[in-house]
Amino acid sequence: MSSSSSSDSTAVEEAKFIGSVMAKTVAYYQNRLGETSRARSKPRKSRLRRNHEAGHDRLIEDYFADDAIYAVKFRRRFQMKKELFLRIVGDLEGRFPYFQWKMDARRINGFSPIQKCTTVIRQLAYDMGADKWDEYFRMSERTVRECVYKFCKAICLVYGQRYLRKPTINDIHQLYTVHEGKHGFHGMLGSIDCMHWGWSLCPNVWRGQYMRGDHKESTIVLEAIASHDLWIWHAFFGPAGANNDINVLDQSPVFNDIYLGKSHDVPFQANGVAYKHDYYLTDNIYPPLSVFVKSFTCPNDPKRKKFKEAQESARKDVERTFGVLKRRWQVLAIGARSYEVKRLQHVMYACIILHNTILEDEGRAICRYNENEVLPNVEGVAVGTQEYRANRREMHNRGIHHALRADLVEHIYRAHIQPPIEFSRDDLFDESDEDSDMFFESEDSDDESDVRENEEEDEVDDEDDDSE
Repeated sequence: MSSSSSSDSTAVEEAKFIGSVMAKTVAYYQNRLGETSRARSKPRKSRLRRNHEAGHDRLIEDYFADDAIYAVKFRRRFQMKKELFLRIVGDLEGRFPYFQWKMDARRINGFSPIQKCTTVIRQLAYDMGADKWDEYFRMSERTVRECVYKFCKAICLVYGQRYLRKPTINDIHQLYTVHEGKHGFHGMLGSIDCMHWGWSLCPNVWRGQYMRGDHKESTIVLEAIASHDLWIWHAFFGPAGANNDINVLDQSPVFNDIYLGKSHDVPFQANGVAYKHDYYLTDNIYPPLSVFVKSFTCPNDPKRKKFKEAQESARKDVERTFGVLKRRWQVLAIGARSYEVKRLQHVMYACIILHNTILEDEGRAICRYNENEVLPNVEGVAVGTQEYRANRREMHNRGIHHALRADLVEHIYRAHIQPPIEFSRDDLFDESDEDSDMFFESEDSDDESDVRENEEEDEVDDEDDDSE
């Protein structure tokens, strides 16, 4: 009995000890929660009253008034003319409520459409910090970032169908004519190449997917096709992986219309041979497809040397396009500062659309957009059918690739080769030439000047001798 009573008393003491510990623990956390609630109940700091109207008035006075202070520098700082900028602002304001000027619940005016669009253009053109323009535009860092993403997405929705369109039949004929006259390549639509955009804020979990050994940071690849006027006809941006030009081409939709039989076939002739599809100029890394024309690595005859010079000269169009794109929108020359690929895609496509828009507004575009142009209705084929596989085999036909390049070699050589012109001295200094006296007079005058200089030097030497 004694052992049972002692065990019961021990259990009671343990229960009392556990209860006291639990009570102290509950009291401790209740006190902490009370302190937290009291700390949160303190009033927060008041928001900055930035006076949005003052920022709008200053912007109007500087750039948009009739007697604007910096009216002369508008084209340089906005990368476009004032009329084009106002047209873009009007289109966005009429279609998206975000770009409309409205009041909040406290009856304080928000930011005007001109303020929002101007700060976005400054961010894209100069790529400064989001809080750089707080003193001028009276906009916080969060608002600036929100404006950039919403503006780029709106530009893609409003102007993407027009300024990222595929070339129509009329466009193809115009590109044929211009490229034939400028470079001698008949049937060429443009040049294809890739550009890397650094991603400085790439998440660590994705860093391995966008990293290459020859780059120090993560990059995202842009595949583009550009014509002689620097117009970008095709843009494919954002594929994941350690990509080069070949890997991106395997994922690109550039040849989907040809595979599906929906492309607009505009035949052309090179060296008297007819070809069905147009072609693009590439560098040596691309595969030998029937629509690619590459240069020769080591040409060993005059015809191939001439073709290599013409091909590499024409391919400068796409390189110049990338240079102008980065120069105009410097956000593409510095590491991207976003954590989402979708937002970076909107920024890239918006910069390309604005680039094409500026070319058209300044009258430097080869092709003009025709809303009334009726395109032929092509049904196409389904994926995996016999016609689809035949189109792919034709696209990857190396025989057509080498035959097309051989015919272009002959075409370029015949179009550009000229017999050397030999000039004799009698032809250069003919007495009948009115300007012939100019050469003889200049020679005599040069002789007289030389004699005069020598006499002056002799006099100086004689004076030195006398002084000694």
